[in-house]
Amino acid sequence: MTVRQALDSLGRDRLVVRRRGAGTFVAPPRVRSRRLNRLGPFGNDVAGNVEAVTTTELRREVHVPPAAIAKILSLDTTGEAVQLVRLRTVDGSPAAVQDSWVPLTVAPGLARSTLVDGSLYRTLAERCGVAVSWADHEITASAATEELAQWLGVEVDTPLVEARRTTHDETGRVIEYAYSWTRPEFPFVVRLDA
Repeated sequence: MTVRQALDSLGRDRLVVRRRGAGTFVAPPRVRSRRLNRLGPFGNDVAGNVEAVTTTELRREVHVPPAAIAKILSLDTTGEAVQLVRLRTVDGSPAAVQDSWVPLTVAPGLARSTLVDGSLYRTLAERCGVAVSWADHEITASAATEELAQWLGVEVDTPLVEARRTTHDETGRVIEYAYSWTRPEFPFVVRLDA
């Protein structure tokens, strides 16, 4: 009875699989990845067997961004932006940290508004009337800083997948510049059609 209950619990957690007539076996590891085929919310990017994607807001501030980011956002030396830093978890495991910068003139209400389902893009569309149209996405690697290591639950200097994204609206205006750092267990996947 106790063993059956333990196996039922492991089955619910998808750690074992039962095959009729064959027995109970350790489940294969779940495939976790992020699709980059479309521009959309993080939850839509995550592929594989994902039960829950959650967002924890780590920081939301309005201030003048660093000069390099201000230039990308087409802000002058006094132009302000909303900085929004979020931790994304998948099935309860830290997956990625996203650091987004949105010009205050694009979405002034973003500084005070809660995110719709943890999604910046849904919030921009539904509460600010700003629709994302396209983005340039640059992917590289970097080492976890002390702060990133703490948030992602890894050791300092652990290799991370780093991405930088410049997002535009339908007029070509830059509406977001974002950095993201993703644990290597969540690789990016791109579909290439012939």
